[in-house]
Amino acid sequence: MEPRPRHILTIRDLKTYFPVKRGVIARTVGYVRAVDGVSLFMEKKEILGLVGESGCGKTTLARTVLMLEKPVSGQILFSGKDLSGFRRHELGDLRKRLQIIFQDPVASLNPRMNVLDIVTEGLVQHGMVEGNRESHAARLLSEVGLGRDALYRYPHEFSGGQRQRISIARAISLRPDLIVCDEPVSALDVSVQAQIINLLLALRERHGLSYLFISHDLSVVGYIADRIAVMYLGRIVETGPSGDVMETPKHPYSQALLSAVPAPGVHRKKRIVLSGETPSPMTPPPGCVFHTRCPKVMPVCRREIPKETVSGRHHVWCHLY
Repeated sequence: MEPRPRHILTIRDLKTYFPVKRGVIARTVGYVRAVDGVSLFMEKKEILGLVGESGCGKTTLARTVLMLEKPVSGQILFSGKDLSGFRRHELGDLRKRLQIIFQDPVASLNPRMNVLDIVTEGLVQHGMVEGNRESHAARLLSEVGLGRDALYRYPHEFSGGQRQRISIARAISLRPDLIVCDEPVSALDVSVQAQIINLLLALRERHGLSYLFISHDLSVVGYIADRIAVMYLGRIVETGPSGDVMETPKHPYSQALLSAVPAPGVHRKKRIVLSGETPSPMTPPPGCVFHTRCPKVMPVCRREIPKETVSGRHHVWCHLY
């Protein structure tokens, strides 16, 4: 996968493993293969939805992109620059262009800091404050739908939706190019989810942002994302335009995920129930990692890793094709 001028992010065969240690001397007995050979790209001003069940490696992939986790091998090219070759002080400057919105705003906001300090902390760290901090903070809060009266209040004084708006204000304060949204609406009520999603879309148009949007809720991802990547046990099994993946999923795992999504006013399709448990990422099965649960498994699936099959902009890793 060659980087192109319009690609803001290119990931090549990325692997992130965590050692498993046991015994008195903490001897390494194996590795958890959280991300196991992922290749992806993102275009400028694009929203890429990353979906999959809990434990598939979505958050680890996002943290590796931000260099919060160190990859074992592979490349992460951000605006054509290989992040794995950067030193710590060089990453500090680059991280102004890479930000994250966490799943839980209660845990991600410092309870001892007021909103003024929270949303201007990055600006102060990078020496980007011109004039008084209050005017910068008030401008950021107005962009996310909060008033100036919130400046000297603390996180516990706000609702869940308001706290997430504060997190978004902090994320956009440095005017980044790419924001990782790690389950940003999963902890919120449905009505508040819609408000936050619409806010993210409005901010993308206003500032030309790109989002890596992580979620287990396919209905949310189908609404906000331009393209969708489906992840299972540390690997990408299908990618494509949002409409294609939602309407005509090709991989059996994608089909099973989508069969569980309720569609109001539409006759419910037959639910595809997967048998068995997800294999351990310490000892992934040989061949296709999904073959132990796949309803369409063939003998070749147990022996060989499936190659990429391309149909237009729709990519799938499955022996059926």
